[in-house]
Amino acid sequence: MPALVSVFCLAYNHEKYIARALDSMVCQQTDFPFEIIVHDDASTDRTADILREYEARYPDKIRGVYETENQFYNPNISIIRDLMVPLSSGEFFAFCECDDSWNDPLKLQRQVDYLRKHPECSMCVHTAYRHIVGTDEAEDQIYPAGVTEDRDFPAEELVRRGAGMFATNSFMVRRPIYADMPECFTMQDFGDYSILMNAAMNGTVHCLKEPMSRHNEGVADSWTVRIWNDPEKRVIHQKEMLQYLARIDKHFEGRYHEAFAGAIAEREADILETEYQMALSRNDKDELKKGKYGPLIRRDKKIAFHRMLNEHLLKLNMTHYFRKSTFYCTSE
Repeated sequence: MPALVSVFCLAYNHEKYIARALDSMVCQQTDFPFEIIVHDDASTDRTADILREYEARYPDKIRGVYETENQFYNPNISIIRDLMVPLSSGEFFAFCECDDSWNDPLKLQRQVDYLRKHPECSMCVHTAYRHIVGTDEAEDQIYPAGVTEDRDFPAEELVRRGAGMFATNSFMVRRPIYADMPECFTMQDFGDYSILMNAAMNGTVHCLKEPMSRHNEGVADSWTVRIWNDPEKRVIHQKEMLQYLARIDKHFEGRYHEAFAGAIAEREADILETEYQMALSRNDKDELKKGKYGPLIRRDKKIAFHRMLNEHLLKLNMTHYFRKSTFYCTSE
Protein backbone atom coordinates (compact mmCIF):
# COMPACT_ATOMS: atom_id res chain seq x y z
CA MET A 1 0.00 0.00 0.00
CA PRO A 2 1.43 3.42 -0.94
CA ALA A 3 2.41 5.64 1.96
CA LEU A 4 0.30 8.70 2.69
CA VAL A 5 3.28 10.49 4.29
CA SER A 6 6.89 10.32 3.14
CA VAL A 7 9.41 11.33 5.78
CA PHE A 8 12.78 12.54 4.46
CA CYS A 9 15.80 12.22 6.75
CA LEU A 10 19.35 13.40 6.09
CA ALA A 11 22.20 11.74 7.96
CA TYR A 12 25.91 12.47 8.16
CA ASN A 13 28.09 11.34 11.05
CA HIS A 14 25.08 11.17 13.35
CA GLU A 15 25.91 7.94 15.20
CA LYS A 16 25.20 9.64 18.55
CA TYR A 17 21.72 10.73 17.49
CA ILE A 18 20.32 8.56 14.69
CA ALA A 19 18.86 5.80 16.88
CA ARG A 20 16.84 8.32 18.90
CA ALA A 21 15.71 10.03 15.70
CA LEU A 22 14.55 6.81 14.04
CA ASP A 23 12.89 5.55 17.22
CA SER A 24 10.89 8.79 17.38
CA MET A 25 9.67 8.22 13.83
CA VAL A 26 8.81 4.52 13.81
CA CYS A 27 6.75 4.95 17.01
CA GLN A 28 4.32 7.35 15.29
CA GLN A 29 0.70 6.31 15.85
CA THR A 30 -1.30 6.85 12.66
CA ASP A 31 -4.38 5.56 10.86
CA PHE A 32 -2.43 5.69 7.57
CA PRO A 33 0.79 4.14 6.23
CA PHE A 34 3.95 6.22 6.19
CA GLU A 35 7.49 5.67 4.95
CA ILE A 36 10.86 6.91 6.21
CA ILE A 37 13.52 7.52 3.56
CA VAL A 38 16.98 8.11 5.04
CA HIS A 39 19.96 9.40 3.04
CA ASP A 40 23.38 8.66 4.52
CA ASP A 41 25.89 11.03 2.94
CA ALA A 42 28.94 8.75 3.13
CA SER A 43 29.29 9.01 6.91
CA THR A 44 32.71 8.15 8.30
CA ASP A 45 31.39 6.91 11.65
CA ARG A 46 28.82 4.16 12.43
CA THR A 47 25.79 6.09 11.16
CA ALA A 48 25.32 3.87 8.08
CA ASP A 49 25.70 0.68 10.14
CA ILE A 50 23.03 1.82 12.60
CA LEU A 51 20.75 2.80 9.73
CA ARG A 52 21.12 -0.66 8.16
CA GLU A 53 20.17 -2.25 11.50
CA TYR A 54 16.98 -0.18 11.66
CA GLU A 55 16.21 -0.82 8.00
CA ALA A 56 16.42 -4.56 8.64
CA ARG A 57 14.23 -4.23 11.74
CA TYR A 58 11.57 -2.08 10.06
CA PRO A 59 11.61 -3.07 6.37
CA ASP A 60 8.01 -1.91 5.92
CA LYS A 61 8.85 1.62 7.10
CA ILE A 62 12.52 2.50 6.62
CA ARG A 63 14.45 2.72 3.37
CA GLY A 64 18.12 3.69 3.41
CA VAL A 65 20.01 5.44 0.62
CA TYR A 66 23.76 5.03 1.03
CA GLU A 67 26.40 7.19 -0.64
CA THR A 68 30.01 6.17 -1.17
CA GLU A 69 31.02 9.79 -1.86
CA ASN A 70 29.75 12.81 0.05
CA GLN A 71 27.18 14.85 -1.93
CA PHE A 72 26.79 17.84 0.42
CA TYR A 73 28.88 20.18 -1.73
CA ASN A 74 27.81 18.76 -5.10
CA PRO A 75 26.33 21.79 -6.93
CA ASN A 76 24.49 19.57 -9.40
CA ILE A 77 22.44 17.63 -6.86
CA SER A 78 19.65 18.50 -4.47
CA ILE A 79 19.78 15.46 -2.23
CA ILE A 80 16.10 15.36 -1.27
CA ARG A 81 14.64 16.51 -4.58
CA ASP A 82 16.88 14.47 -6.88
CA LEU A 83 17.69 11.36 -4.85
CA MET A 84 14.86 10.89 -2.35
CA VAL A 85 11.63 12.28 -3.82
CA PRO A 86 11.76 9.82 -6.78
CA LEU A 87 11.68 7.00 -4.23
CA SER A 88 8.65 8.37 -2.40
CA SER A 89 4.91 7.79 -2.74
CA GLY A 90 3.50 10.14 -0.11
CA GLU A 91 0.76 12.70 -0.64
CA PHE A 92 2.38 14.66 2.18
CA PHE A 93 6.09 15.23 2.92
CA ALA A 94 7.62 15.54 6.41
CA PHE A 95 11.26 16.14 7.34
CA CYS A 96 13.63 15.25 10.16
CA GLU A 97 17.42 15.32 10.03
CA CYS A 98 18.97 12.46 11.95
CA ASP A 99 20.55 14.65 14.62
CA ASP A 100 17.06 15.82 15.61
CA SER A 101 13.99 13.94 16.82
CA TRP A 102 10.24 14.04 17.32
CA ASN A 103 8.79 13.85 20.81
CA ASP A 104 5.07 13.28 20.22
CA PRO A 105 3.81 9.95 18.80
CA LEU A 106 0.77 11.76 17.35
CA LYS A 107 2.74 14.39 15.46
CA LEU A 108 2.12 13.00 11.96
CA GLN A 109 -1.51 12.19 12.67
CA ARG A 110 -2.27 15.69 13.96
CA GLN A 111 -0.65 17.40 10.99
CA VAL A 112 -2.33 15.13 8.45
CA ASP A 113 -5.70 15.66 10.14
CA TYR A 114 -5.31 19.41 9.84
CA LEU A 115 -4.21 19.33 6.20
CA ARG A 116 -7.07 17.01 5.27
CA LYS A 117 -9.62 19.34 6.86
CA HIS A 118 -8.10 22.51 5.38
CA PRO A 119 -7.42 22.16 1.65
CA GLU A 120 -6.37 25.84 1.53
CA CYS A 121 -3.43 25.03 3.82
CA SER A 122 -0.23 24.18 1.95
CA MET A 123 1.97 23.60 4.98
CA CYS A 124 1.48 22.64 8.62
CA VAL A 125 4.22 23.26 11.19
CA HIS A 126 4.38 23.27 14.97
CA THR A 127 6.47 24.66 17.79
CA ALA A 128 9.59 22.77 18.86
CA TYR A 129 12.16 22.53 21.62
CA ARG A 130 15.53 24.13 20.86
CA HIS A 131 18.25 22.10 22.57
CA ILE A 132 21.83 23.35 22.88
CA VAL A 133 24.14 20.33 22.78
CA GLY A 134 25.90 19.88 26.09
CA THR A 135 23.13 21.43 28.19
CA ASP A 136 20.33 19.86 30.21
CA GLU A 137 17.15 19.25 28.19
CA ALA A 138 15.20 20.80 31.07
CA GLU A 139 16.69 24.13 29.90
CA ASP A 140 15.33 23.79 26.35
CA GLN A 141 13.33 26.73 25.03
CA ILE A 142 10.23 26.46 22.84
CA TYR A 143 10.23 28.25 19.51
CA PRO A 144 8.72 30.19 17.89
CA ALA A 145 8.19 31.92 21.23
CA GLY A 146 4.76 33.28 22.04
CA VAL A 147 2.66 30.79 20.07
CA THR A 148 -0.03 30.16 22.67
CA GLU A 149 -2.70 29.01 20.22
CA ASP A 150 -2.87 27.41 16.79
CA ARG A 151 -2.54 30.12 14.15
CA ASP A 152 -1.76 30.94 10.55
CA PHE A 153 1.40 32.91 9.73
CA PRO A 154 1.05 35.47 6.90
CA ALA A 155 3.49 35.34 3.99
CA GLU A 156 4.97 38.75 4.82
CA GLU A 157 5.98 37.60 8.31
CA LEU A 158 7.52 34.40 6.97
CA VAL A 159 9.56 36.31 4.38
CA ARG A 160 10.94 38.66 7.01
CA ARG A 161 11.66 36.11 9.72
CA GLY A 162 12.89 33.29 7.48
CA ALA A 163 12.84 29.53 7.77
CA GLY A 164 14.76 29.58 11.05
CA MET A 165 11.64 30.65 12.91
CA PHE A 166 10.38 27.04 12.67
CA ALA A 167 12.24 23.79 13.21
CA THR A 168 12.64 22.00 9.88
CA ASN A 169 11.56 18.79 11.61
CA SER A 170 8.17 20.43 12.22
CA PHE A 171 7.48 20.83 8.47
CA MET A 172 4.71 18.94 6.71
CA VAL A 173 3.78 20.02 3.19
CA ARG A 174 1.60 18.78 0.38
CA ARG A 175 3.65 16.89 -2.19
CA PRO A 176 3.34 19.48 -5.01
CA ILE A 177 4.73 22.24 -2.77
CA TYR A 178 8.07 20.44 -2.81
CA ALA A 179 8.01 18.08 -5.77
CA ASP A 180 6.66 20.66 -8.24
CA MET A 181 8.50 23.69 -6.90
CA PRO A 182 9.08 26.44 -9.52
CA GLU A 183 12.68 26.74 -10.67
CA CYS A 184 13.08 30.17 -9.08
CA PHE A 185 12.62 28.62 -5.64
CA THR A 186 15.15 25.84 -6.05
CA MET A 187 18.72 26.52 -5.03
CA GLN A 188 21.45 24.47 -3.43
CA ASP A 189 21.57 24.83 0.36
CA PHE A 190 18.24 26.63 0.81
CA GLY A 191 15.95 23.62 1.18
CA ASP A 192 13.96 24.66 4.25
CA TYR A 193 13.65 28.27 3.12
CA SER A 194 12.52 27.19 -0.34
CA ILE A 195 9.82 24.96 1.11
CA LEU A 196 8.56 27.68 3.42
CA MET A 197 8.51 30.37 0.73
CA ASN A 198 6.74 28.24 -1.86
CA ALA A 199 4.17 27.14 0.72
CA ALA A 200 3.59 30.70 1.90
CA MET A 201 3.00 31.93 -1.63
CA ASN A 202 0.63 29.10 -2.53
CA GLY A 203 -1.65 28.73 0.46
CA THR A 204 -1.67 29.19 4.20
CA VAL A 205 1.05 28.12 6.63
CA HIS A 206 -0.54 26.89 9.85
CA CYS A 207 1.31 26.40 13.14
CA LEU A 208 0.13 24.03 15.87
CA LYS A 209 1.02 25.26 19.35
CA GLU A 210 2.18 21.87 20.71
CA PRO A 211 6.00 21.41 20.74
CA MET A 212 6.18 18.04 18.99
CA SER A 213 9.88 17.88 18.09
CA ARG A 214 13.34 18.73 19.36
CA HIS A 215 16.03 20.49 17.33
CA ASN A 216 19.65 20.10 18.43
CA GLU A 217 22.01 23.03 17.96
CA GLY A 218 25.79 22.70 18.07
CA VAL A 219 26.01 19.21 16.58
CA ALA A 220 29.39 18.51 14.98
CA ASP A 221 29.20 18.36 11.15
CA SER A 222 25.75 19.97 11.12
CA TRP A 223 24.91 22.62 8.52
CA THR A 224 25.16 25.32 11.20
CA VAL A 225 28.65 24.23 12.20
CA ARG A 226 29.88 23.65 8.65
CA ILE A 227 28.42 26.79 7.08
CA TRP A 228 26.81 29.29 9.45
CA ASN A 229 29.59 29.29 12.08
CA ASP A 230 32.34 29.62 9.46
CA PRO A 231 32.56 33.39 8.73
CA GLU A 232 33.76 33.06 5.14
CA LYS A 233 31.18 30.42 4.23
CA ARG A 234 28.51 32.42 6.05
CA VAL A 235 29.22 35.47 3.87
CA ILE A 236 29.07 33.35 0.71
CA HIS A 237 25.78 31.84 1.88
CA GLN A 238 24.26 35.22 2.67
CA LYS A 239 25.30 36.69 -0.69
CA GLU A 240 23.68 33.76 -2.46
CA MET A 241 20.58 34.34 -0.34
CA LEU A 242 20.44 37.96 -1.54
CA GLN A 243 20.25 36.74 -5.13
CA TYR A 244 17.69 34.13 -4.15
CA LEU A 245 15.41 36.62 -2.39
CA ALA A 246 15.66 39.10 -5.27
CA ARG A 247 14.71 36.34 -7.71
CA ILE A 248 11.63 35.31 -5.75
CA ASP A 249 10.61 38.95 -5.29
CA LYS A 250 10.81 39.41 -9.06
CA HIS A 251 8.85 36.18 -9.66
CA PHE A 252 5.92 37.57 -7.66
CA GLU A 253 6.14 40.95 -9.40
CA GLY A 254 6.54 42.97 -6.23
CA ARG A 255 3.54 41.44 -4.45
CA TYR A 256 5.59 41.08 -1.27
CA HIS A 257 8.30 43.59 -2.14
CA GLU A 258 8.36 45.41 1.20
CA ALA A 259 8.87 42.15 3.09
CA PHE A 260 11.58 40.98 0.69
CA ALA A 261 13.32 44.35 0.86
CA GLY A 262 13.38 44.08 4.66
CA ALA A 263 14.77 40.54 4.52
CA ILE A 264 17.44 41.62 2.03
CA ALA A 265 18.45 44.59 4.22
CA GLU A 266 18.84 42.32 7.26
CA ARG A 267 21.09 39.92 5.37
CA GLU A 268 23.16 42.78 3.94
CA ALA A 269 23.68 44.00 7.50
CA ASP A 270 24.76 40.50 8.57
CA ILE A 271 27.26 40.32 5.70
CA LEU A 272 28.75 43.68 6.65
CA GLU A 273 29.00 42.71 10.33
CA THR A 274 30.62 39.36 9.52
CA GLU A 275 33.15 40.91 7.12
CA TYR A 276 33.91 43.58 9.73
CA GLN A 277 34.55 41.00 12.42
CA MET A 278 36.80 39.02 10.07
CA ALA A 279 38.82 42.17 9.30
CA LEU A 280 39.16 42.88 13.03
CA SER A 281 40.35 39.34 13.73
CA ARG A 282 43.00 39.70 11.00
CA ASN A 283 43.88 43.24 12.13
CA ASP A 284 43.47 44.19 8.46
CA LYS A 285 43.91 47.95 8.73
CA ASP A 286 43.57 48.55 4.98
CA GLU A 287 40.25 46.72 4.89
CA LEU A 288 38.99 48.56 7.97
CA LYS A 289 39.68 51.92 6.29
CA LYS A 290 36.84 51.26 3.84
CA GLY A 291 33.96 53.66 4.35
CA LYS A 292 31.36 50.92 4.61
CA TYR A 293 32.71 50.01 8.05
CA GLY A 294 32.44 53.58 9.37
CA PRO A 295 29.11 53.11 11.20
CA LEU A 296 30.34 49.88 12.82
CA ILE A 297 33.62 51.45 13.95
CA ARG A 298 31.74 54.40 15.45
CA ARG A 299 29.35 51.98 17.14
CA ASP A 300 32.20 50.04 18.72
CA LYS A 301 33.95 53.21 19.84
CA LYS A 302 30.73 54.36 21.47
CA ILE A 303 30.31 50.99 23.19
CA ALA A 304 33.95 51.09 24.37
CA PHE A 305 33.49 54.64 25.70
CA HIS A 306 30.36 53.74 27.66
CA ARG A 307 32.04 50.60 29.00
CA MET A 308 35.04 52.66 30.15
CA LEU A 309 32.70 55.27 31.68
CA ASN A 310 30.73 52.61 33.54
CA GLU A 311 33.92 51.02 34.86
CA HIS A 312 35.16 54.43 36.01
CA LEU A 313 31.87 55.20 37.76
CA LEU A 314 31.96 51.77 39.38
CA LYS A 315 35.45 52.46 40.73
CA LEU A 316 34.33 55.87 42.06
CA ASN A 317 31.34 54.27 43.77
CA MET A 318 33.49 51.56 45.32
CA THR A 319 36.04 54.11 46.50
CA HIS A 320 33.24 56.19 48.03
CA TYR A 321 31.81 53.08 49.67
CA PHE A 322 35.11 52.05 51.25
CA ARG A 323 35.85 55.58 52.45
CA LYS A 324 32.38 55.76 54.02
CA SER A 325 32.86 52.35 55.65
CA THR A 326 36.25 53.42 57.02
CA PHE A 327 34.70 56.60 58.40
CA TYR A 328 32.02 54.69 60.28
CA CYS A 329 34.54 52.20 61.64
CA THR A 330 36.80 55.02 62.83
CA SER A 331 33.87 56.86 64.40
CA GLU A 332 32.96 53.87 66.48
